[in-house]
Amino acid sequence: MDFSALNKATANSFHQQKAIIKKVLAGKSVQCPSCKQPLQLNSSEKQLKIECVKGCTDIQLETE
Repeated sequence: MDFSALNKATANSFHQQKAIIKKVLAGKSVQCPSCKQPLQLNSSEKQLKIECVKGCTDIQLETE
């Protein structure tokens, strides 16, 4: 089986999310790729995540 297309799509998704995380953590305004609403950094005792109001983007960050 040829997994090169799947690997390429996965790598692209990873790099897009990494760029979004860097921009949001730097305090820059970033829009959700789907709904164009601003992304927000939300934190609670148990989790830290970047999300839009509608929920189309939801990136959960690992914390230690």
